[in-house]
Amino acid sequence: MVDDIKIQILAYYDRCADDKHQRYRSWEHCFGYFQDRRAFDKDTAALNLAFYLASWGMYRGSSGLLQKDYKIHTCAVEKLLDPQYEALWDLDFDDASRDDATADLIKSLSAALRATYPKQFTKDDGTRKEFPKTDTLITKILLGTVGCTPALDSFFIKGFRSRIAGYSGFGPSFLREVFQFCRTHKEVLLQIQREIYSKGHVSYPMMKLVDMYFWEIGRLVKDAENAAQPC
Repeated sequence: MVDDIKIQILAYYDRCADDKHQRYRSWEHCFGYFQDRRAFDKDTAALNLAFYLASWGMYRGSSGLLQKDYKIHTCAVEKLLDPQYEALWDLDFDDASRDDATADLIKSLSAALRATYPKQFTKDDGTRKEFPKTDTLITKILLGTVGCTPALDSFFIKGFRSRIAGYSGFGPSFLREVFQFCRTHKEVLLQIQREIYSKGHVSYPMMKLVDMYFWEIGRLVKDAENAAQPC
């Protein structure tokens, strides 16, 4: 699996590297801004988050976010910066005894984000409107800011199911599986991390590499399924 991990992650990265304005680079800009908080501005952070989410498919016509400006993310930015979640900004996953506490903290932050958006989401007449606070949206926010979990879109889930037994949704058991994957394959992930940095001078966190790996596997699985369908 070690060779496969490197091949798939670098295949994903190299497709993006060939185009300096490729839409997936929005993750680099957003994550980089949130990580360098020396001159942090919440309004600029919300703008980075909005454009990254748009680039990553979260502003489709069916999305409630399409009807709002970028400032709707300001309260989410404040939640992300809450000191109680500081431990999530620099995870190493080395100590398995901390997995439960880390998973609980990630779930706590995700719940805080889920609660934030509906408070601002209203119809034109000012009444409350249902906000689609899906696992996909919440995990994409977390991946593009804190970098503490992969983004659970359809390709990632398909890839994860093809390599890891079972998937029961975004919860502690899923997060523990991902932490273990990072520990088991730490050496190759660190090697890929260094290689990507040497190419693009951007430090990709472990969870971004995990996201790239299973997303790429999911894409290949989907391509194989499509090819197997009768014409």
